[in-house]
Amino acid sequence: VLHIGDGKWILVDSCGRAEVPTALEYLRSIELDPATAVMLVVATHWHDDHIRGMAKTVDVCTNADFCCSSVLRTEEFLSAAHALESRHVATFGSGLREIHSVFSGLRDAGATPTWAIVNRRILATDRCQVWSLAPTDDAFVDFLRQLADLLPKVGQAETRIRSLSPNDVAVVLWIAIGDVSVLLGSDLERRGWSTVVQDATRPAGRASVFKVPHHGSESAHEPEVWAQMLIQEPVAILSPWKRGGRVVPNQGDRQRILDKTANAYSSASSVSSTQVRRRSSVVERTIRQSGIKIRRMPTPDGVRLRRRMDSSDQWKVELFGSACHLEDFAS
Repeated sequence: VLHIGDGKWILVDSCGRAEVPTALEYLRSIELDPATAVMLVVATHWHDDHIRGMAKTVDVCTNADFCCSSVLRTEEFLSAAHALESRHVATFGSGLREIHSVFSGLRDAGATPTWAIVNRRILATDRCQVWSLAPTDDAFVDFLRQLADLLPKVGQAETRIRSLSPNDVAVVLWIAIGDVSVLLGSDLERRGWSTVVQDATRPAGRASVFKVPHHGSESAHEPEVWAQMLIQEPVAILSPWKRGGRVVPNQGDRQRILDKTANAYSSASSVSSTQVRRRSSVVERTIRQSGIKIRRMPTPDGVRLRRRMDSSDQWKVELFGSACHLEDFAS
């Protein structure tokens, strides 16, 4: 959630973990109306932890443009998505259904998405410019080539296909307000970063804030990003993640990031603190039968950065809920 001045805001992904996406909860908690305050909504890719609730976000932010990866506009992607969805193949999961919902809503409203491609300026105001640095051309072509292998063949058993990752074509953003720049790394992994760093046509400058890609995973670490695209000791922020027994960032990930900057933070102090407890089926049934309506209160976990754009002030870091310095993260 970014305030770019003059009461205008940008939402990057939805962070949806319940009925109301966290980004919308935050804006309402500071008494802003998303319908008028938000001018751009970006879906970096379609993994559930980034896009769940995006259709609701786009629907509520009626004054905002919607931006997503250019690969989603291709006939190859739409054909594969339709075929896989009709067979209930879990390659894309609920993230695919969320994208379908977004596109359906935009179509009904007569709106067209802005397609993010390498080094495209997707927003420009008097004070702010927003550029997409990825997906790169190479990643775009490779992704389309992989799509051909996903189309179900006649008689093929339904299965989960693991070879295709939305991370390969994730949208990376460069936001510049005057001399202050922010780099939002999405979940782009190392191969994509290598191409981004080497591109001489990307926006000039060094970012003082870095949203660390892919939860701080080693697979997304490219040393040249730190060397060429960031100031020394930038503010680095990540969100932890867990699937099965794997937790990111692990101890090695944390130390690698802390070796680059002492100003590193996690949006939660542990993975468990980011997860919503689920009620048993018996409790859920009792709630329904009793006509009880339960509303989830906003989760205060998070990191907020503030500074004056027209001065040489440094970033002021505020931690909410279980958010912590990366040294204090407990995996």
